[in-house]
Amino acid sequence: MTFAGKTRCVTVAAFAVASLICGCSLGPKQVAAQSPPIPPLQYVGAWGVKGTDPGQLDQPTSLATDIRGNVYIADPGTQFVEKFQPTGTPLLAFQDPRLKHPQSIAVDRGGAIYVSDPVRASVFVFLPDGSLYRELRIQSRANAENTVDVAVCDDGSISVLDLNASKIFAFNQRLRLAHVWTAGTNATGGRPQSIEAAADTIYVSGLAANSLAIYDDGKIASQIQLGNAPQGDPSSVSAAARVGDQFAVSSKYIFASDADGRKLHVWTLDGKPKAEIDLATELGPNQRFAPPIAVSPMNDLLILDPQQARVLHYHINL
Repeated sequence: MTFAGKTRCVTVAAFAVASLICGCSLGPKQVAAQSPPIPPLQYVGAWGVKGTDPGQLDQPTSLATDIRGNVYIADPGTQFVEKFQPTGTPLLAFQDPRLKHPQSIAVDRGGAIYVSDPVRASVFVFLPDGSLYRELRIQSRANAENTVDVAVCDDGSISVLDLNASKIFAFNQRLRLAHVWTAGTNATGGRPQSIEAAADTIYVSGLAANSLAIYDDGKIASQIQLGNAPQGDPSSVSAAARVGDQFAVSSKYIFASDADGRKLHVWTLDGKPKAEIDLATELGPNQRFAPPIAVSPMNDLLILDPQQARVLHYHINL
């Protein structure tokens, strides 16, 4: 082979090696560029069967989760308290003749179930197997039109919101009434609408537009502003601009929808916006009340759709 021939062979071989190296280095970059970003909230699916039998939903009003991610639902339509796996498989359904109108539900770290009943002005405490342990009476007028909301802290203390009276009844770990707080004043600009517990912190919505109040020893310790607070009369602001009263709090984030239930917002615990998700794809475009929300330790978000008697299951990727 001549020198020129050898030169051409070396040149072709070098070009081939260079092409192979370039191809290997560009390939993963091109694939990575084509991969869609992971959404902050990933829809897993919906479950729920309309009906009045055990394991079915008729008029569900609230939901909660336990430390394993199981879902609990209070249903005044059937008077059942239901327990499901995160995927919707029924695990437990029970009634109690004294529980006339199961409304709000919470679960403590040991699996005990707390269910409010405005008709009896009570909170019923059930053991994990559904057997009744105690009935906690609150000083309120029995009224099916009232809202009695219940929340349980990690330390076992219980807070019960009587919406009509604007009072919070605080029970200690021994289920004894410890304090009664007046939750609404003219200075805060509104009345309490719902109550939630995260770890050992009590959050209350409704006292001021687009904000949550943190309670400590019967007083407002601080307020978290959610987005831009509307100026003036909150009732003059469109529903899309108002945050709904139903919310959930995890160890890192606050979740709440608009008052019309069309968009879900996520904030950090100090009120900084983190994500905004359109719920119309799964819930439908029609206007509705803000849906009840629950967050599980498994990083799942559950949204109750009372109109369709179903639960929407999302995975949180934040």
